[in-house]
Formats: sequence, structure tokens, C-alpha cells
Amino acid sequence: MIELKVQCDCGQKYKFDVDPINGQMPFTVACPVCGADGTEKANALLQQMPPEPVAESVVPPVPVAAQPRLRISSSAPATLPSSPSPLAVASPPPIGAVRAAPPVAGKRPRGQPSFGLGLLGGVLGALVGTFIYFLIFKYTGFRIKLLAVGVGALAGWGAEFLGRGEGSKELGGITAVLVLAGIVGAQYFVTMSWWHEMVPSRMFNSAYTNSVIEARAVVKAVPTGSDEEIRNYLARELVKEDGEPGAKPNPAAITKEAIKEFREKNLPQFQDLASGKMTHEQYNAINGIDSVREQSRDSEEGTFKAIFLLLLLSKVNLVSLCAAAGLAYKMSTNA
Repeated sequence: MIELKVQCDCGQKYKFDVDPINGQMPFTVACPVCGADGTEKANALLQQMPPEPVAESVVPPVPVAAQPRLRISSSAPATLPSSPSPLAVASPPPIGAVRAAPPVAGKRPRGQPSFGLGLLGGVLGALVGTFIYFLIFKYTGFRIKLLAVGVGALAGWGAEFLGRGEGSKELGGITAVLVLAGIVGAQYFVTMSWWHEMVPSRMFNSAYTNSVIEARAVVKAVPTGSDEEIRNYLARELVKEDGEPGAKPNPAAITKEAIKEFREKNLPQFQDLASGKMTHEQYNAINGIDSVREQSRDSEEGTFKAIFLLLLLSKVNLVSLCAAAGLAYKMSTNA
């Protein structure tokens, strides 16, 4: 009995025991993964093996029964020796059957390889690795791009473990693509979160809040809206605008026209903001913030894309991406 190991064109390796007849396979074999016929490869392997020495069969001599002597007295007839039973010849296994390889000592059987389970393992490994990669970059401040190699290791291990060593090139390629997609996606969302923390559009959202705070201070300083209250408030604001150190407010410098304009135009708006009568949307519409925000948003989007591409195509990042994809491919294909 000879143990043969055949490697299919799809990359799958399998082995079986065979008792060749005239140096040829007595039955056909096929790949357990893709079903391709492997009989021709097995015959080629048998032709490469040295012929086994044929042991000479020694036929034991058949004992000859001694001739019975003639006796006067009657005796029971001599019993002839029974003929030897023919040797039992083992019949060859049926055509198309593949003998199971004997279990290797110390190794636990893992079952039949599965491409579907291997793909599921690659997806789960890529998702878990990408999530951990995102959390580390966003919340810890750890900025080492080679962490991407860990994503490739998790995806490759998941594909190899759940696929029970399926090891096809197709599974390795898909796993590598999943790793690249996950890492690039994580980097995109991390960069977007950084960008939203730095872009100037945040001041548009805080403009309404700051105006409400200022309006409440104005209403507190001018509770009744009298000329004297308005004059004192405008005098203090004038000193703040001039910025002269040690300057004192001069209410007498405030004209009646300024008091009248403040009472008719500014004070009602401050009162509406302080009381909450003017909403955020109304405030943006009155001050033209919506149009300015749209223009700023278009400019910010183009700037963000340019920055993301620069970070993505950096030398260190490209090296880490290639290393992660290569490790995932190698682990999932058992290379």
C-alpha cells in the first residue's frame, strides 16, 4: 500500500492510500474541493516512484500421505488430509472511491474545508479588526499606521480557522480586498471626525448661542428701555469698542438719534432672542448665515477630500496597506 499526495490545479492538496496495479491507479480520484479529476496526476506520481521489489513466494511442500500397509485385521479407513483452503484475495476498491487518509497522531480532525465558512471568517475578522483600528485612532491618539497589519492578521486567521484550511487563492484574494476596504473606510471616518473638529463651520452653530447670551445681558442692562438705561449701555459699549485702557463711559456723548435707533431696531431683536421668540432658523435667515454656510460647506468638502487623499497616498500608509493585505492573503491561503 502506497500513500500518494496530489495537488490540484486549484491549489488544494489531498492524499490517499493506493495499491497500484501494473504501476497504474486501480480507481479514479477527484479533488474534494473543485471536483477536478486527479487520476492522471496520480498515475504520473506512480510512474516516478521506483518499482518495489517483488518478494518470491515460497510454496510450502504438500505433505504426502504415507501408503497404508495391508493388515489382516479390519481397520477403519484412513482419513485423507484435508486440502488447504485457498488464500483469500482482497478485491480492489470500487472505481471512483477515495480512501480516507489515516489520521495524523497529535492532530485533531477539523472536518471538510469550506469556502463559504472561510469567507464568513474573513468578513468577521476584517470587521472586528477595522472597528478596533478605528477606536484606537479616534480615542487614544495612537497614530501608528502599521496597526493596519493587525487587521490583516485577524481577517486571515478568521478565514483560515472557519474555512478549516480551505486555502484557495480565491478566498485569499477576497480576504485581502476586505482588509483594504475596511482600513480605508476606518481612515476615512477618522479623518472626517478630525476635520469636523477643526473646520470653521462650527462658528456658524455657535453664533446663535453667543447672540442669545449677549441679548440676555442687554435686556438685563436695559430692563425698561428708558433713555437713561440705553444711554448708559451705549456709553459702556463705546468704551469697549475703543479699547482705551482706563477710559470711563461718557453717557453725555450718546445722541438722541443713537438712542432712538437702538430702541427701534436693536432692542426688539435682543428682546426676542433673550425670550426665545426668535428661533435658530429665523436668526440665520435674518443675518444671511445659511447662504454663507453653503458656500463654506462646498469649499470645506473639496478641501477635506484633498487632505484625505494626501493622507491615504502617503508612503507609510501605502506600505501598511500592502503589508496588511499580503498578510491576510498568506494566512488565508496557508502559503
